[in-house]
Formats: sequence, structure tokens, C-alpha cells
Amino acid sequence: MPKNHPFADRWNHNSQQYPRVAELIADQQLVLDVGCGEGTLARYLAGQGHQVVGIDPDSSVLPDDSENTHFMIGDATGLPFADDSFGAVVSVMVLHQTKLELALVEMRRVLRPGGVLVNVGYARNKGVGETLVSIADIPGNLVGRVGTTRWEPPTIKMDALLGWTETRDAIESILPGASWERVGGWRYLSVWQRP
Repeated sequence: MPKNHPFADRWNHNSQQYPRVAELIADQQLVLDVGCGEGTLARYLAGQGHQVVGIDPDSSVLPDDSENTHFMIGDATGLPFADDSFGAVVSVMVLHQTKLELALVEMRRVLRPGGVLVNVGYARNKGVGETLVSIADIPGNLVGRVGTTRWEPPTIKMDALLGWTETRDAIESILPGASWERVGGWRYLSVWQRP
């Protein structure tokens, strides 16, 4: 990670991906951040010119509203918004902590036609192939941490139950045509544009 990375002072495997998330939704004005936690991604996206609604089931971490952001209690599997409400829906480290299929159906439902759905997450290593890919991620992780300050937000953390291939297949079954790739920091990035 370059030293000029906007999250060099608050680095973790998630914040490492925030600039890429921002690039993927750059053309969308109204954004829903599902599982927003303490709001770091939502505030960053608001700073990029978006109007952001952050939703999270843990009221103890939700921040106060700030410029171009509104935070509220809610769950990924029952989003309290009308169909076609948002130009972009983003989630980071959410799908493995909830009912993945139901959460994706809800995210798809509230996304406007032409809107973009971006998920960053991780999965469990199952099998030799998945384990080898994860081991190969170690050098990049070490290099990426140079010049950064480790940061851990006070959010709920759970282990993934599904493997990488299982997770990809589940996403693609709900969001046909979604892209899916392994990215740094033992994460995947999935992007889907609603027709």
C-alpha cells in the first residue's frame, strides 16, 4: 500500500479496499452502506461527494450523523427501504455474518436499475487449493502494511463458515453476471450492476 493511501493511519484489511470501493461507485450519488459499523467507509464515501445511508444492527457502534451521512439501526436481511432506492449498495465483511442469500436479495431489491452493488468479504479456506491461494497472500500483506498504522474498529467479528468457492457460487447464483475476485488481505471483491 502506498504511503499516500487515505487510510495509512487507519489500516486494516478492510480499509485497504475502501478506495477501490469508492472508484467502483464513483458515478452513483445515493449510497447504502450495509453493515456500516462505526461509519468509517460511509464518511469516506460522503467525502467523495456521495449521500450515504449507513445501516448496522449494532447500535453501540453507530456514530452520529455527519455531513452527507445518516446512520440507522437495521439488518441486512430486512432492509427498511423501498425497492429501487439507491444508486449503489456496498457492504464490507457482512455477508459471512448473516444469511448471505437473503442479504443479497435485499441489497439487490433496494438497488436502482443501472446501480452498482459492491461486496468485500472473506471466506474460510476449504481444501488445498484455497489454502495455497491464502498462503500466497502473505507476502503482499506484509509489504502492504509498510508505512501504515494498524487499526481495529470496535465492531462484531465472526468467522466465515463458507469456503471461497462456496461464497463465490452463492453470490453468482443470486447476482448472475457478478464479477468476483480474490484481492489483497485475504478478501474477495464482488461487483454487480443491476440491468
